[in-house]
Amino acid sequence: MLLYNANEVEKMLDMLGNLIKSIRTKKHMTKTSIAKQIGVDTGYLTHIENGDRKPTVKVLQEICNAIDVPYQKFFAAYNHKIPQEAIDYEIFKHTAEDRILLVDDINDLHFMKCPPGLNSVSFGIRLNDDSMDKIYDKYSYVFVDFGAPIKPQDIGLFYYNGQILVRRLFIYGKNHISLYPDNPKYPKIRVKEKDTFYIIGKIVQ
Repeated sequence: MLLYNANEVEKMLDMLGNLIKSIRTKKHMTKTSIAKQIGVDTGYLTHIENGDRKPTVKVLQEICNAIDVPYQKFFAAYNHKIPQEAIDYEIFKHTAEDRILLVDDINDLHFMKCPPGLNSVSFGIRLNDDSMDKIYDKYSYVFVDFGAPIKPQDIGLFYYNGQILVRRLFIYGKNHISLYPDNPKYPKIRVKEKDTFYIIGKIVQ
């Protein structure tokens, strides 16, 4: 169980509220229609979006059903301590809140005991290059906290124009995102507005 101080609670509620509002407005849904669908008053939903109220797990699930997105990304915001930088740089705008992971070949699925101290991980992946060779060897396994908040200089798993990449995140202002490899033989990527870009999760080892 996570223990939050007052400032951490405020940041978590801000992140959660911003995420809900962002998806709702993208889908052109009104607070009134969602509130009616889930059986709460509009004022309560407004308080949630403004970061003034923490929804119950049941209400959060009902909000996800109403705006038709998977629960997991929302519970990541609900259950993680949110870095201040994630709020400042509006990281929530780049989460793949309506995406799920697919496995092409069921025979490639493997299971292992969760490594000690990595209770938050969702899955592990095997690297196919040496782009992050200062920390990870080529073909080594890294572990991903799916949907976890990420801040500048964290290593994350990203979707970029059809590629899945492990890179270090850098943000310059709210609208200038770059992905850096540790190995200089790989190019730095400057994410442009026209690019298809999602933050999948945080690498935790």
